[in-house]
Amino acid sequence: MSIAEVVFVLGPPGAGKGTQCTRIKENFGYIHLSAGDLLRAEQKAGSEDGELIANYIKEGKIVPIEITIRLLEKAVISAGATKVLIDGFPRNKENLDGWEREMVDSGKMNTKFMLYFECAEEECLKRAMGRNQNRADDNLESFKKRITTYISSTVPVMDEFKSRGLLRKVDANGSPDQVWDLTRQLFLEEGTVPTLPPLPTLPPTQPTLEPVAPLAPTPVAPTPAAPEQTPELSTPLPDLDAISAPAPPLLSVENTAPQHESVVLSLGEGEEEGVEEEYAGLLSYCYIL
Repeated sequence: MSIAEVVFVLGPPGAGKGTQCTRIKENFGYIHLSAGDLLRAEQKAGSEDGELIANYIKEGKIVPIEITIRLLEKAVISAGATKVLIDGFPRNKENLDGWEREMVDSGKMNTKFMLYFECAEEECLKRAMGRNQNRADDNLESFKKRITTYISSTVPVMDEFKSRGLLRKVDANGSPDQVWDLTRQLFLEEGTVPTLPPLPTLPPTQPTLEPVAPLAPTPVAPTPAAPEQTPELSTPLPDLDAISAPAPPLLSVENTAPQHESVVLSLGEGEEEGVEEEYAGLLSYCYIL
């Protein structure tokens, strides 16, 4: 695990530490651990230290350092954090010495600086009595005890950080927004890089399909029928009416040669009159065959 960078956050009760820590967490990526919240949660969990913690909180006293450090270390490890705000700790010199012995000297965590919210006692009292968080110590008697403890125990811790050059003060008497402007500027001056805001989560959307109109049939012009064409013969058919001569009888195989010879002789030996007609008839007959 990497060494966690720790910023301690202190101020009198009602100074608005929790409000500003929430904004630091959101804008600079720190996790926020409240020592008081961890102790109250342990008390409600019914652990062996719960009754002891309850008595200390009720009396406005500081819980033994061993319990507080153990809860803080457990929370940091559980979150896997490298930048940590610890609100309300260390409350006295004993807390600081125990923290440095258990966390810093062992190399588990490193202290960056202490952020201290200055606020007048009257303003703190007004805020504490008006926040309605049902806390056992949000009453006038407990508030006075906490202020007394704060002055006697916490101020010397502030002086220790001041001597080391690690004390950063913010005027917390204004509105939450005014105090935040001062706090944000301080972190920027310390070189803390703001975190980028998370991208908005968009709800899943289903693609909307527009209804498509049916396509109208494209009219197709009828193709005109091609006129029938009669194939032209290279040789025209003869006029059958012009054939006057009767067809000669069919010839058998046996007498084919003599008949052809007789035809040739008759054509050769006949007279010129009517020869042309007979010749034309013979040609027509051969063409039909």
